[in-house]
Formats: sequence, C-alpha cells, structure tokens
Amino acid sequence: MDCEKSRQATVAAVLSGLRRDILLGAYGDERQISEAEVANKYQVSRSSVRSAFQDLERDGLLEIQPNGRKILRNVDQKYIKDLCITRSILECEAGRLIMCQKNPDFSALLKIVGEFFSAQQMEHGSERSLRLSQLNEKFHDQMFVMAQNVSLMQCRRTIAPILSAIAELNATLDLKLNVHGYYEAHKKIAEMLMEKDPEVIEYIRYHAAEATLEDFILAIQKARDKNTENGERQKAVLS
Repeated sequence: MDCEKSRQATVAAVLSGLRRDILLGAYGDERQISEAEVANKYQVSRSSVRSAFQDLERDGLLEIQPNGRKILRNVDQKYIKDLCITRSILECEAGRLIMCQKNPDFSALLKIVGEFFSAQQMEHGSERSLRLSQLNEKFHDQMFVMAQNVSLMQCRRTIAPILSAIAELNATLDLKLNVHGYYEAHKKIAEMLMEKDPEVIEYIRYHAAEATLEDFILAIQKARDKNTENGERQKAVLS
C-alpha cells in the first residue's frame, strides 16, 4: 500500500512538472518526447513516466501515435482561450443550477471564502501561491458539488488537471497584478449566488474566462522572463 502511494505521488509530481513546462513552452511546438528523456530529468522510473504520459494524453496535451512516437501538443493562446471558455460554460450552468434550488447549503462555499482571506495574509511566496491555487480549485469544485449534476461534474473533471496547472501559474503573480483578488472575487460569487442575483452568471463567465486568461498571459510572460534572466545569469557565471 505504501509503495503504491509513493508511486502515485511520483507520477503526480512528474505530471505537475510536465504540465507546467508544456504551458511555459519549454518543449517548443509539437515536439517529440521520450520516456527515457523525462525519466532522466525527474530521476524516476520509466513506468512512472509511462503513467504520466497516459494522463497527459487524456488531457489532450500529448499524442501517442500508432508507431509509439509521443508528440506534445502545441499549447498556444487559442488553446488556453478555448479551455477558459469551456470552463466558463460549465461553471455558468453550475451557477444556474444552484440558483434553481430552493434552499442550497452555502456553508462549505463560505468556509472556502474565509480560507481565501487567511491565505492572502500569508507572505508572498511558493507556499501562499500553492495555497491560493488549491483553494481556487476547491471553491469551483464545490460549486459543481452544489449543482448536483453528475454529468456536469464529470465534464469538469475532464479539464480539471490542466485548469489546476493554470491556477498554479496564475497564483504565482503578486496579488496586486491579478485582474481581481481571490478573496474579493470568490466572495462576490458566493454572495450573488446566495442572493440569486441573475447577474452572477455574467460575472462567473468573466471570472472563469476573461480574468483567468488575462492572468495566465501575464503569469506566463513573467515566468518566461524569469527563466531567460536565470539562463543569462548562468551563462555569465560560466563565461
């Protein structure tokens, strides 16, 4: 049992790193990738990499061809925009279903809002970024739980892994740079849902699509600038 948990943790770590690298464009456009290459980079077994590749294929980020070649998908701005639009469609429907209920229980959603407030008080760094991204996914997952529609939840789960990777990148931004704050935005969604305000649907659409995309573009640019800066610094040290 412990060995299986350890293997799952290894696969999850490899997946997290690969998704981030793909989003950052570290592998270029439609580049071939091998199990041996990734196993060597992360110092893990090829069987763990094989499991990670299967998940990437389900994400739509990797194509495994009949001859066994593995080609990474070109993740451009259109891909991310389409993903954000799909997310917004699902979340708007979840919002509508919640408002159609007679007495929905908002206690779990409001608890997460309070946790956002506490997380934003943390010192800026990797720990706060991780906490904010986890709360972000937890909040939106809870909306689907409240919607009480199994098929809708399944659609959400299909795109959840890559959405989580995007959320992690967006959470690395200084809070002043986010299109809107985590606590403020999610508090507003919860309050509007509780009041059955029909305008919440448009706000969810904006929050899930436009704001997420704008934050992602900025986060990607800052991450790539940082990588370039680190690369130039390493060259300077070696020269």
